[in-house]
Amino acid sequence: MRTLLWLLPLGLGLMGCQANTDSVEQFIAKTHTNAKAKVKPLAAPYIFVAESFVMTSKRVPFLRPKPELLLSKQADVSCWQPENNPQQTKLEMFPLEQLAMKGAIGHQRQLWGLVYTPKGELVRIKPGQFVGLNRGKVIKVSDKLIEIEETLPDGKGCWLTRPAKLALVQH
Repeated sequence: MRTLLWLLPLGLGLMGCQANTDSVEQFIAKTHTNAKAKVKPLAAPYIFVAESFVMTSKRVPFLRPKPELLLSKQADVSCWQPENNPQQTKLEMFPLEQLAMKGAIGHQRQLWGLVYTPKGELVRIKPGQFVGLNRGKVIKVSDKLIEIEETLPDGKGCWLTRPAKLALVQH
């Protein structure tokens, strides 16, 4: 009897596996016929057309141009020339943008500016000393400002000066 009870559910289960598969096959066939791929067409390929090279001057474009040569005979020596001082101070190794005024010390007759370098040094500076890459000469030191006159070449053998300032930076 026990074996019969075992065989009965097993037999019913196996009979259920013989179900009609026509509807599944019909569904798959119908889905394949109705399925449509929605793909955008590719854009037309870009066709590169090279322009022909036309020589407009005698200079060969594949060689580096030679810079203008300034001969000392042609240079106008009547224009202003800066003093030649080969000794550089600590503050002449950095551009002005990297330097920061942190304060001033001294008295009314002689005021020293305190300038902080990118290397982390605090350097004292007074009028007459040089600062920055453009050979800036310190003109005046006040408690909130260092006035500087930078020297720049004009490209023709002469030199120009321009004013610059280092303002007090408080953090």
